Amino acid sequence: MDDARWAIGAQEDVIGMDRLARSLLRLVARMAPASMIALHGAPGSGKDELLRRIGWLIAQGRQRGPETIAGLLPNVVWFDAWRWSKQGAPGAGLVAAVIQAAEAPASHREQGRKLLELITRLRLDGQAAEGGGVVFSGSPDPVIELGRGFRALIDAVRGNRAGRLVALVDGLDLLTPALRWQVMDACRLLLGEGADITLLFSVGREAALDAMTYPHGELPAASAARAFDDLVDLTITVPNLDVRRITSLLRDAVGPAEGSLRRAFGPEAFNGLSAAAAHRPLGSPRFLRRLALRAVMLAEYATEVRSNRNLTEAQWAWVIISERWPEFRRFMIRGGRQRWVELSAAMQQLAEDGRPSAAGRPGPMAVRSGVTSWLDDDLILASYLRLHAEGFEQDSEGIFWLENLMLSAGL
Repeated sequence: MDDARWAIGAQEDVIGMDRLARSLLRLVARMAPASMIALHGAPGSGKDELLRRIGWLIAQGRQRGPETIAGLLPNVVWFDAWRWSKQGAPGAGLVAAVIQAAEAPASHREQGRKLLELITRLRLDGQAAEGGGVVFSGSPDPVIELGRGFRALIDAVRGNRAGRLVALVDGLDLLTPALRWQVMDACRLLLGEGADITLLFSVGREAALDAMTYPHGELPAASAARAFDDLVDLTITVPNLDVRRITSLLRDAVGPAEGSLRRAFGPEAFNGLSAAAAHRPLGSPRFLRRLALRAVMLAEYATEVRSNRNLTEAQWAWVIISERWPEFRRFMIRGGRQRWVELSAAMQQLAEDGRPSAAGRPGPMAVRSGVTSWLDDDLILASYLRLHAEGFEQDSEGIFWLENLMLSAGL
């Protein structure tokens, strides 16, 4: 198969989770066939990066390298659900990905074509098929026929080699709840007759539970969780990244452009940016790459207009706000300096009783301000502002200067 697309950046353990990945893969090798495992993760946990790293560790079996996991075939099946959602029936993407992972894909295409015909004629949208009786003439149970066909395809791809085939399913978080459900349901359907393959899904827990409402209607959270647990065999919650990893990830993302930061914003520019980013929920490698691009673009523009200035940590934190919470940034700037007063009061209250909401409290904060609404609705934002709200208030002039610079730079 072509490893280039999914293996980008996977050659190095940038998130520091190889121990977790190897432990999970050793378990996968011992699990029963036709298993489904969900990889959950909080914002910034790097679950998608972990999925790519798992694929890289499996593929090392081709080189008989030190990371080889016993009991697993090195043919990595990579199923990008978002990409395949543009092409029709969800289960068709998994079938195509399995064929693509084979040593000789062309020899399995006819087998795959028959499976695709079955899939496209099944109802995978959670609705009952129209009409009564048998869905396909000459097929007593097309669902069993589909499962047996997929098992035969997996056996053909495995050949005479011993070991478990592993499929990595990515892109579910980008789908609508309806499509998310259809992909997971189609995968469960294909595995119904015991194909010797294990599927690992990267999906946020809330996204997964939200998908359960598509076939079942509105459900209490506990019922949605039970429905999802019935669908998968195991769930793994990926731990948050170590804060110390964030600096190294950010430095890798900035790369040789670190010199641009120093020229525009002083010799300690990168240290200020990394200190402002040292917050666990901000550790997503994808977010850090976007943040690095924003910071470098800002530095290049500042140099062009000769608006160089040593930035404070509070100003770098505002750069992070502009990337991670752009709506909150607009809300604060449009409210003028009064908003900084409201923010200071809200954070003082948060420090006193642990809750940003002023409901039921006497005094001028008894009426909820717009700031407290934001803090109530986004606990990650509230946690981040605990660290930097005081700096914003003390350096409000610097924040407005930086805001004007970012607007001029199109940021």
